[in-house]
Amino acid sequence: MLYGELLVPVAGGPEEADVLNLVADFTKDLAVNVSLFYCAPDPKDMLMISADGFVAGVGATLVENLEKTTEEIWERIKKNASNFPKFSLERATGSIDIILPERAVISDLLVVSGKCASGKCILSNGFEETLLEARVPALVIKENASKSADNIAIAWDGSSQAARAVKAALPFLKRAKYVTILQITGDAAVTGSIIYEPEVLQKVLAKHEIKADILTQPQNGKATGAILLNLCEKIAADILVSGAYGHSRAREFVFGGTSRSLLKSDNGPNLIISH
Repeated sequence: MLYGELLVPVAGGPEEADVLNLVADFTKDLAVNVSLFYCAPDPKDMLMISADGFVAGVGATLVENLEKTTEEIWERIKKNASNFPKFSLERATGSIDIILPERAVISDLLVVSGKCASGKCILSNGFEETLLEARVPALVIKENASKSADNIAIAWDGSSQAARAVKAALPFLKRAKYVTILQITGDAAVTGSIIYEPEVLQKVLAKHEIKADILTQPQNGKATGAILLNLCEKIAADILVSGAYGHSRAREFVFGGTSRSLLKSDNGPNLIISH
């Protein structure tokens, strides 16, 4: 078994069936439990409390409408999930930014679509919080990317983020037919890290019986993300393993340029990333 559980947040949107099909295609040959997780908004958050403690009428109406909408969404999610009998389905109540990280920390890997990872759906904030603040590794499955996991590339810069991504990807790396360590030399070199040299990672992977090649390319003033995507295209990588770089600022999430370009690329490979 690759992992004990992959956690997939769902929201019941019109495109969700397509997302679940992507997850099903990607995991069809893997002996792994897939849990679909719906976080419903808490009606209490909609209450409008007056100064004397009574619930305002408009607040009660909003709560009633929210509860009705939530149940409609839940029925739609259950209908979508019924097409994937091997997937389990669970529900919680609260803010997605809080509840998803709390649930995800006991899963092996969070799984989201490329649309979610690029900030284009209502689950995006929860994904970013889970990745950046809870440091839960994530698998990003892109619509136009390969559904295979035979050819895996590792973006290696000797950082702790990259190292955690490699650890999260180990089950996939052990099953892959080809593994390539990619390193960009020059401008972006993390020369202060004692594990910067790709040969160090190569030796560690060998202890896991993973044979990895090394491919380096000079920075030459080009953007790191663009170079990595070009190298992945050159070697036809199915998955890129990479550190995720960024921080949160009062709920405003800021990805670094490299992470942003990898996450937003429609034509890039699937990603396994960790902060």
